[in-house]
Amino acid sequence: MRKIFIDCGTHLGMGFSKLSSALNINHEWDVYGFEANPIVYDQYVKNIQSGNYPPLVNQNISLENKAVWTSEEGVEFSLRGITEHHFDHIYKDGKDESNPYYSNEWESGLANMASKNHSLSEKEILDMPWDGGSCVSEMKDKITFNPDQDLMYKWHENVKVESVDLSQWIMDNFSKDDFIVIKMDIEGAEYKVLPKMIEDGSIEYINSAYIEWHDWFLPEYKSKTGELMSSLQAANVSIGSWG
Repeated sequence: MRKIFIDCGTHLGMGFSKLSSALNINHEWDVYGFEANPIVYDQYVKNIQSGNYPPLVNQNISLENKAVWTSEEGVEFSLRGITEHHFDHIYKDGKDESNPYYSNEWESGLANMASKNHSLSEKEILDMPWDGGSCVSEMKDKITFNPDQDLMYKWHENVKVESVDLSQWIMDNFSKDDFIVIKMDIEGAEYKVLPKMIEDGSIEYINSAYIEWHDWFLPEYKSKTGELMSSLQAANVSIGSWG
């Protein structure tokens, strides 16, 4: 039996950093990650190669610069960064220990591209669409933020990115005899990806799922979260939270 961890929406590794400790993930596991944002993907690769972050050392991590989606046709992806207001609030006066990006539970160097480890100027931070809220454009068009959140983030250009049909990829590469844990933080795309997994039976390959639900800014999916959780439980998928 293989032990598999699938990281959907890796960002800079915060989720894996946290869950690898909780789940005792080591070199005996095969770790697969998908990150659509090309800037974030490149930085995560550098973080892994650097050897500076203990949760990433001696792990079998395979990454792909792709969006987790329902087809392999590619998808339009909206890149998000922070505003000057956000920069002033979080960074200008030094790191804010109350910000979860600096929590000791998550590697601060992994979680924050503005850390001293990356030596980024204010202009570079503001010009770089590195924020974890980048998402498939179809979902971005449905987002409803409150005024405070609108002040914190700005959208950059849309880009066309490759995509993975997660359902088909799982069925093509794994067996129901494998022990598979999935972490999903894909900014609303879970409401497209998970129904397909339930419909085609690929959800039956999954033992545990750690999902960040985004109905808090996608109000039309409020009722869908409960429905999906019930379907996962009916498929004997253990549901956890990582965020």
